[in-house]
Amino acid sequence: MADQKLFTDFPPVDREAWIALIQKDLKGADFEKKLVWETAEGFKIQPVYTKDDIADKQWLTSNLPGTFPYARSTRKLVQDWSIRQDFDSPSVSEANRLAKEAANNGVTAIGFIIENKTSPQRGIPVNSAKDLEALIDGLPFDQVTLHFIAEERSPEIFSWLPKGKVLVGGLGYDPYRILLKHGRSGKHSIAGLKEILETFASSWPYYRGLSVTSSTFRDGGSTISEELAFTLAAACEYVQQLLEAGMSVDTIASQLMFEFSIGPDYFLEIAKFRAARILWAEIIREFGAKEESSQHAFLSAQTCRYNYSAYDPNVNMLRATTEAMSAAIGGCEVISVSPYDSVLKTGDSFSLRIARNIQLLMKHESHVDKVVDPAAGSYYLESITDSITKKAWEIFCEIESAGGFLEAAKKGMIQKKISESRKKKEENLANRKEILLGTNQYPNGEDRISVSELNLRGALGDIESVAGEIVCETIADFRAGAGIEEIRLKTEAFAKKTGKTPTVLLLPMGDLKMKKARAIFSQNFLACAGTKVIDPGSYATPEEASQGLKETNADIVVFCTSDEEVVGFVDSTFAVLKKQNSDLIGIVAGNPTEQIDSLKSKGIEFFIHVKSQHLETLKSIQKRLGIQ
Repeated sequence: MADQKLFTDFPPVDREAWIALIQKDLKGADFEKKLVWETAEGFKIQPVYTKDDIADKQWLTSNLPGTFPYARSTRKLVQDWSIRQDFDSPSVSEANRLAKEAANNGVTAIGFIIENKTSPQRGIPVNSAKDLEALIDGLPFDQVTLHFIAEERSPEIFSWLPKGKVLVGGLGYDPYRILLKHGRSGKHSIAGLKEILETFASSWPYYRGLSVTSSTFRDGGSTISEELAFTLAAACEYVQQLLEAGMSVDTIASQLMFEFSIGPDYFLEIAKFRAARILWAEIIREFGAKEESSQHAFLSAQTCRYNYSAYDPNVNMLRATTEAMSAAIGGCEVISVSPYDSVLKTGDSFSLRIARNIQLLMKHESHVDKVVDPAAGSYYLESITDSITKKAWEIFCEIESAGGFLEAAKKGMIQKKISESRKKKEENLANRKEILLGTNQYPNGEDRISVSELNLRGALGDIESVAGEIVCETIADFRAGAGIEEIRLKTEAFAKKTGKTPTVLLLPMGDLKMKKARAIFSQNFLACAGTKVIDPGSYATPEEASQGLKETNADIVVFCTSDEEVVGFVDSTFAVLKKQNSDLIGIVAGNPTEQIDSLKSKGIEFFIHVKSQHLETLKSIQKRLGIQ
């Protein structure tokens, strides 16, 4: 029995057989249009993957964990990671209290966001060595690592670190990020960076002074492949510049940490982390690293900021969960989950507890940390790891051909690519081709922003300019929900000022199937703007609709019916309703192309349907309502 091979009674099934079966089920529908989709990276995702898809990828699939090129892991027997929590409290004492609370409840890496002029968060007001001492006072450094997000203030924080303690963690210093956010390097030079790294290397060999931060690109709108390529190109530039300044490649590698964003594309993100290890091992080997550990990309990951929403913030818990899973399965060494309400306010005990419990659950209930590279052997994941590796390498080589990261940044090449990708994302979000749940699709109409301002920096501060500094175009952050949130906040302000929330009355009439479908669509479409949408179920006569308008005092009515019936219902009903409210706005759900001119002549102002430009339509309706 022990020698019996499983499934020997079943004949092997090749890819062609699977495709034939799928095409049979499609009953003549186009296979490519129905089931194949293209990523923002430009490669196609198939509906089924088989062994045939990885037959030519032995370089990727034949290696064990802990062996070059480290696709599976840089570690042979463990998949464990540090649970990191970042704090941005408005006071030193509160940040210290919350950090101690976190350390006592499963967190193994403490991060402090220091008040600075670059980060999207405002940060903790640390203005002296005494403040820093109070911030880290009482933390169990034998149990937790210490990290900072201080941006342009990193050298200052470095100078204040207690030299008598032995620390493990990371300073988070990324001069190229400062350059790209402010458009100039200021006093942040390779010489200054070298001094910091050499000090750490000689005194605290497990404290990494240099971070390469992918959120610079991802939160600016880049694709996953671009994020990976630009991050590796920046790391490569650091190595080259520091080598020329006299550091050894192994010392540089030991001081370098990759800090990646984790986006919502679950499987592609897993593949990204695998690809990052592969490509970094290849790159650093070309620099002549002697230590095998230098080939190991140290990956820290944080949930993305660009897709966190201000409205329906509980949905951010779900986003954070899938993103953290991607990082864990992808083999990251450190993972940080932002609090679900971080767009609204600084983290408190409750939101921080929920954030860290996501990771504690993955470890202690799902045991994700017990299996090295659980993605291995998946035909799909191995295939997209190969695709992302090749695409990122292609972009990386373009950057190198332009003279390297700095030259590409000075020429605006990196900024241009990110701008183009961002524009596509903004268009997809505006047209709802890309969904942000609770914001541009399925909004919670009862939700209101309870804070006076969001927990976001309005504009970057100015950093000191020096002679001979590097200058370039900047990369601005963007958030996926910002456009809709701006509209909704204006609606809330209007309602507070006038004492009345703009109200939409749906008019479901006629054909049962069409009126229900279009009523659901209209409610979802218009509620994203913060309007109150009322669905009465059905109206059979103009008199019923008139009574409904009287009861609701609506500002907008939406005809929800079939294209064939809509002209008749508008003829019989809209004029009656306009007598009650001469400023009433009429909308038709649908796109009855042949009747549009006729309907406009009867007073209909807007048509909403799946091809509508969602964001611009809502802005136009809002303008018509007098909301500025």
